[in-house]
Amino acid sequence: MMQCVFLQSSFISSPVFLVVGHRNNSSMEKYRNIPEVTSNSKLQEMQLYQEALYCLELLALQLEGNTDYPAVEHLYEKCHEAISILGSIQHNPHIAASLENLLETINFQMSLIYCRPPGFQRTQSDGLIKYPSFTKTVEDSSPRRRPSKRCSESGVSPSVQDMLLPPSSVTDTLEDVIGLEDAKQILYEALIMPARYPQLFQGGAKPWTRLLLYGPPGTGKTRLARAVASELQCPFFYVSAANLLSSWVGESEKLTRDLFQHARKQHSQAIIFFDEIDSLCRKRSQGDDEHSRRVKSELLQQMDGNAEDATSSVFLLGATNCPWDMDPAFLRRFERRIYASLPGREACRAIISKHFSMGPLQLTDSEWQVLLDATEGYSGADLTHLATTAAFLPIRELQSARFWRFTADNKITPCSSDTLGAMQYTLSKLPAHRVVARPVEAQDFLVAASTTPRTVSTTDINRYLEYSQASHHS
Repeated sequence: MMQCVFLQSSFISSPVFLVVGHRNNSSMEKYRNIPEVTSNSKLQEMQLYQEALYCLELLALQLEGNTDYPAVEHLYEKCHEAISILGSIQHNPHIAASLENLLETINFQMSLIYCRPPGFQRTQSDGLIKYPSFTKTVEDSSPRRRPSKRCSESGVSPSVQDMLLPPSSVTDTLEDVIGLEDAKQILYEALIMPARYPQLFQGGAKPWTRLLLYGPPGTGKTRLARAVASELQCPFFYVSAANLLSSWVGESEKLTRDLFQHARKQHSQAIIFFDEIDSLCRKRSQGDDEHSRRVKSELLQQMDGNAEDATSSVFLLGATNCPWDMDPAFLRRFERRIYASLPGREACRAIISKHFSMGPLQLTDSEWQVLLDATEGYSGADLTHLATTAAFLPIRELQSARFWRFTADNKITPCSSDTLGAMQYTLSKLPAHRVVARPVEAQDFLVAASTTPRTVSTTDINRYLEYSQASHHS
């Protein structure tokens, strides 16, 4: 009698069927005597195929009855090892790809087996770890439906846990964010003041709970959201399209529900931050597939549910570079839309100076004016790249320097050949711990500006300004 083992992987377009011979249960005792698979070049491919098929046959028999999990794990390891070696020595690319897909399928099946129900405990008997059997229920046998890969003791999806950033990763406060004074003021009034002065927000003075940050890329929208979470010392869920969208039917909607439910269960305030939210909330059209429509509908429902729950302390923040691409239904649910503009001249000077806090820039006022004129229209991220490039130029000169002098603190720095006390050496001949670069000069920034142009065009800026004006009048 033959037995068919069905394997389905998310990495392959068609199922993989392995037909193995059905043996009696006495063969289960032989799994411990399976020889170790090695990468010896003399090992024939046929032996490896037989090894993998034999392990799969024993696995099928083992999973039919009272499962011995250590035995299953041992068999999976043997099968995985044999297929890995086959893939490494396989010259046919099509067969190698099939073996790689089979490995992914085996790993997925292993994750399903070890996803045990809450309260599951193992017991020890006769020197072997035995696991009590349990009945697994399958909600849907459709090959496109993907069960959860792991189980959490708290009942929270691991994918949702991955969105929750640890407190140590959010350290900046609003004062640390340079510029964006209007945006910081609105965020302070909407999120921080209600938490610190709840008595002020009673009756009709209700705080905003859904805010949208929009503006050119690199202006600090994400940093603003992190700064608010740092001020409140509350859980911060960082969500992107990659976290929520899945090719499996129903998985994206479930993740969205789990995210909002877990945020509402927090003992304190919580912030859900959607970065590049336009990738999730684009305008709906006839060309949208069914999966995209369901995800948008679920997200709209969760946003409405959060707004109607008077006891909820979940704040929803979104950030986008393309607010005009968002669906009007989502825009309506954001109570305030905040424009994160490019930094002004004073903010640009502060951003550049911040990167040289260890050694203040020795620039005159006239040099600052020339530099600020050259960097007009730069975003915060552009200025960071500019400062990094300018700071590297003095370091690059060290490699070609041939004359050196001692500084007041007994360090060694490059100089010209006519400098009093100049020494002629190459960089490799000097003690590395005493070599320092010259200070950054205005010319370094001008050279850096020629190689790191701004990323936001004048046309883009005008479009943001037009959108802001239209948004305020609507």
